[in-house]
Formats: sequence, structure tokens, C-alpha cells
Amino acid sequence: MRTDLNLLRLLLAIYEHGNVTAAAKHLGISQPAASASLARLRQSMDDPLFIRAGVNMEATPRAQAIIERTREVIEIIDKEILSSPTFDPSTSDHEFTLCLSAVGEVVFLPALYDRLRREAPHTRIKTISLAPDKLADALREGTVDTALGYFPDLTGPNIYQQRLFSHDLVCMVRYGHPLKGKRLTLDAFCDADHLQVRDGSRSQEMFETYLTEHNVQRKIALQISHYMSVPAIIENSDLVVVLPRTVASLYANEAKVRSMEAPLELPTYDLKQYWHGRLHHSPINVWLRHLVADIFITPPARA
Repeated sequence: MRTDLNLLRLLLAIYEHGNVTAAAKHLGISQPAASASLARLRQSMDDPLFIRAGVNMEATPRAQAIIERTREVIEIIDKEILSSPTFDPSTSDHEFTLCLSAVGEVVFLPALYDRLRREAPHTRIKTISLAPDKLADALREGTVDTALGYFPDLTGPNIYQQRLFSHDLVCMVRYGHPLKGKRLTLDAFCDADHLQVRDGSRSQEMFETYLTEHNVQRKIALQISHYMSVPAIIENSDLVVVLPRTVASLYANEAKVRSMEAPLELPTYDLKQYWHGRLHHSPINVWLRHLVADIFITPPARA
């Protein structure tokens, strides 16, 4: 037997309010519509369900036998199935999984972790690094909540993106380096011995492509695969390294190094947050995206 859920709501309303008229008012339907629905319910259950007793109606044994389970079913449907999901950051213990490059961890994590500890103290953060093709699948599957950084290949039809701020590259040398001033000349840039970081990031790939397009060749004296050892190498050598400005500023606070502008007008690139359409309306994902935007989007006056 298949019964319309609204008929079960009527059954419960008549039981709680005592008659069809009051039940109809409670459900926001007309009295004739309620009477017709009761007739259908009686027919489907082959039982009168309610017997008139003065101005009220008394439940039959059949109605009494199912009323509690009916109430339970309706509460489950209303509270767990039909209700809009919510997210309470103050009590949630959700683990946020973010896709970040090594540089992205330096740029984003300190401020993001600080805000999460204050606004969602029981949540956790896990960061991973994925190739663009695997990242798109991870966003779709929900194993990654959002990707933060420079991912120009992440352009699928169901991928959403939001610009956070623009980034650029700068040269970094040790204090006391033979090269002086605030900007390198092109000749000095080409003649210097360079430290090259090949960490697989698209920003470094973009930079190398830019140099090739402008026929600029530099002398690579040392090549490494990550940024961790950069400050120690630079402050103890005459090498020049090109790296994101934010990272260079951080290293300047920790090591005896300083920034110099590159001789070319290097292109800027936008750092964004990316998410999949499947999670676009997820309360957890919406809250995280709003938090990221609040922290990192450049105010218009400073853009």
C-alpha cells in the first residue's frame, strides 16, 4: 500500500486537534479538502480511523496503533530530510582538506589557521598537493574542500573560482651582496649565478616561460626542488633566486636576505580559491569560502 505523506500529516493533525476542521486549519488547507483526504486515507487503510464523538473525533484502535510511528516518521522527514542543513563552526569537528602548493602553505596557512582556531576551534586542517587532473576529481568527489593558489588548468565546467589577490615575483639576495640597489639591471640578472627552485608550481613554470619568450637566459648554478633551504643557501652565497614576493618578505624577517626588483616587468598572477559545483551549496563549504574570502580578498581601495 502506498500512502501520500500528506495523508499521514492529516492523520496526526486530526488525532492531535480532535476534529477535521481544526486539523485543516492547522495544515493550512480547506475543510472539504481535509475531509476528502480523510476519505482516501480510510479507503487505503480499510478502517474508519476516527469515530465522531460529539464535536470531536476519537481514534479507532487501528489509528491508535500507528499514531506514534506516524509521528516519528514525520519528525524524521521534517527534521532530518526536508530541513535545510546547517553548519555551526563553534561546535563542529570537521576536518577541512585543502589543496595547496608548498608556497601556498606559506602564503595562506598562517592567517587561515589563526582564524579557524578563533572561529571554529574544534575543526582541523589537512593540506595536500595534487596534479591538476587529480585535483579536479578530488574536488568533485569532495575529498578536497577547496584549492587555494594558482591553478590555471582548473577550468572544468563545474569548477567555481574566486579571485583572492594578485601575486608577483621578486629577486632575493643576501645582505652585503655585490649587487646593489633596489632593482637588478638585465645584464646583472643574466650574469649572476642563480638558484632555481623547481617545485612543480605553475607560477615558476609561468616565470620560466616568460623568460624564454623574452629570450632571457640566466646562469643556473644550483637547482633544488623546494623552498625550505632557500634562506640558508642565499644568505651564505652570492646566488640570486626568484620567488613569490610574499615568501621573500617572510624570509627577510627570518634570514639575512633582502629583495630586489627584477629587471623585467614580470607578469602578475591571480591567486584564487576553487571548489566544485557539487559543494556549491554545502553549508560547510560555503562557510569556509566566505572565511577565506574575508581573510584574503584585497580591499578595492588597495587593489
